[in-house]
Amino acid sequence: MAFSSSRRPEKPLSPDAALARLEHFCAYRERCPKEVRTKLTELGVRGTDAEQIFEVLREDGFFDEERFAIAYAGGKFRMNHWGRIRIRQELRMRDISPAIIQKALDAIDEGAYLETLKQLLEKKYRQYNGDDQAREKTAASLIRAGFEQELVFRYL
Repeated sequence: MAFSSSRRPEKPLSPDAALARLEHFCAYRERCPKEVRTKLTELGVRGTDAEQIFEVLREDGFFDEERFAIAYAGGKFRMNHWGRIRIRQELRMRDISPAIIQKALDAIDEGAYLETLKQLLEKKYRQYNGDDQAREKTAASLIRAGFEQELVFRYL
């Protein structure tokens, strides 16, 4: 028995329909310019129509690189317990400018950052307790999570 794809080929969207879809896409959560351009391509909008829609969305405040970077950095730190190095790498992959990346990292509260690092160190050390290499494994785990090597070893 042959299975056919349940998706039927979509006809190209009109610029107005594409704009409406992208407004919804951007309103759902913060988006970076790269995500908006990718979505335009996925919807089959190219050329001058794509540029016009992109500019309308930017002017109307549907996305903002700085707002995205600050929200992304704060969320990944609070929810995923990522360190600054990992957050910086992820923002670079999204083509965020270095100045805005720095602003987003500066928005992370230093006290909360160090407190999270200490809590994660204790948790990981307990997890590896009894292992001959508990200290090394703990450090490696936090460095992989993007915390600065100097900080990890200072508090370990």
